[in-house]
Amino acid sequence: MTTTHPTLISAADELPADSSYATDSWWFTARLHAGETTFWVKIHAMTLQGTCHSTLALLQEPDGHTSEKQTIEALDAVSLSADSLHIRTSILEMSGDLDDLEITGATDSASVHLTLRRDEQPVLYNGGSGLFPFFGGTTGQYALPGLTSTGTITAEGTTYHVSGRTWFDRQWSTASTEPPRFTWLGLDLGTGRYLSVWDTTGDGTSWLTELKADGTHTITSARRTDRANGAWRLTIPDLDASLEITHRGLPGSHDGLYAGVCSVAGTLAGEDIAGHGYTDVIG
Repeated sequence: MTTTHPTLISAADELPADSSYATDSWWFTARLHAGETTFWVKIHAMTLQGTCHSTLALLQEPDGHTSEKQTIEALDAVSLSADSLHIRTSILEMSGDLDDLEITGATDSASVHLTLRRDEQPVLYNGGSGLFPFFGGTTGQYALPGLTSTGTITAEGTTYHVSGRTWFDRQWSTASTEPPRFTWLGLDLGTGRYLSVWDTTGDGTSWLTELKADGTHTITSARRTDRANGAWRLTIPDLDASLEITHRGLPGSHDGLYAGVCSVAGTLAGEDIAGHGYTDVIG
């Protein structure tokens, strides 16, 4: 698929690992269903300072079961291909290309195996170009935010056949001169419409990239404010949007690193809208 606007990166070329980057990250978060049961799953691999950080986090609703495991391993203890996406650590594995991906992971009490299909979905290039300034350095970021997902989840001895959508976020960074501190939101608003929202100031001042189903990108400003109930309101004047975002943390969140899942309701372009999403809060 060709893009509808110029970019500064090639999504396919940037998919494999690159040891020249200070930080290299492959982040998958999914909302999956098996009958009346919903699973939220995060599978993440990131290289940083000569190590590979792996995460699997699972939240099951409505019963609230959680499972989580994180590891930090030396790079020579894991497998990272520079020719294609193929990452294997002690708790997870990722492989494939932009159109078809396989991800697996296991904690002490749960396991996940998912097949992800792109189905001609356009790539979301953050900032339109896929590159932007990042705390004194430069970061590249693109997403495949609505991958069709099927597979199995085994939790507490029960295996579920699941389906849903997965947000895949690929990010890499040069060395930064300032410690990162941000709130990021990835919102799936249905009908092929997605928002990737960055607040790097800490005061709610945000910028976002909107992707539509035809590949159109809109880059504009937004305002995130705290609500009395702990939720957020995201106001986007150029999109005539006001979104109420409730969030709850995934297992493994702690001070300085919060990973959550979101429910979204509000108005966009004068119409009522509902969706879901994900958030990372660093610092």
